[in-house]
Amino acid sequence: MTVLLFVPAFVCVVVGLIAAMSSRMPPWLTTTVLMPRLWGAGYTLFGLTVLYHAVAELVRLRPAVDQVMNDVTLVTAVVGMGMAGLAQWAARGTRSPHLGPDSGE
Repeated sequence: MTVLLFVPAFVCVVVGLIAAMSSRMPPWLTTTVLMPRLWGAGYTLFGLTVLYHAVAELVRLRPAVDQVMNDVTLVTAVVGMGMAGLAQWAARGTRSPHLGPDSGE
């Protein structure tokens, strides 16, 4: 089960880094994200959180360190998803460039 965490973790980190460094987004998000660098940074933070938990399942830490790291990664995941959400939320209320003048909006 732990090995299955590595796949989405690496996907999140790679896609997030590409978006943060070059502003290139996955095709299904190009019209809903106005700030691709912010989205990429948040997605990278979330991916690093998932990656940490995948590694932490393989290598056991002391209980006190594990508790502190769980708290830190909880905050990191919330901040990362908040950044990605803010990058998408900013797109609300704006017109998509793909909509024509008679699209019904």
